[in-house]
Amino acid sequence: MAKATTLLKAYQKEAIPSNGGFIVSSSFDPDSVYAIYEITAFATLKDIYQAGDVFNFKTDGDRTHLLVEPPIYTGKSVEPAFRDAGKSIPYRFYEMDIITGNKQEKLMIPKEPVKLHSYFTVQNAKGNDFTYLFYPTEDVYVAIKRFLADSMYNDCNVNKSDAIQAANLILTTIKKFTIWNG
Repeated sequence: MAKATTLLKAYQKEAIPSNGGFIVSSSFDPDSVYAIYEITAFATLKDIYQAGDVFNFKTDGDRTHLLVEPPIYTGKSVEPAFRDAGKSIPYRFYEMDIITGNKQEKLMIPKEPVKLHSYFTVQNAKGNDFTYLFYPTEDVYVAIKRFLADSMYNDCNVNKSDAIQAANLILTTIKKFTIWNG
């Protein structure tokens, strides 16, 4: 059975698995449904420490994102990689699958993950944002897919069928993570 906990709680209890796991975090715009989800996988954790509002991981990893853009977003013509801080993800339009939802929001899902070499950071949750650690169980992919679909539906007001379609697409990208392949 899938197991998840907040990253802060796992860190405080020294319960972050050294053999790896998944971290799912969010960044919600308080003034709209603009949201960025970040999914990071890691393996063979060498060290982790907290510095202010970030966790620093000393290990390799893979990462992907999911961007929810409301129809009223004024910067929609700007490539996601070049948007202002807090609104950007490291991808251009042609590198993503884009779903136009029933409410005209855009759900942007990268086709390929990003490789993280030797070190990466993860933002600690603040405000309405979250940062969860998913332990590497047999059903972790199903749990992450459900979690993301539920969050898009509940936190971003995305239509349920659009949220499920986006969660299925992001799972396709997550399954391309190579961190456990050596």
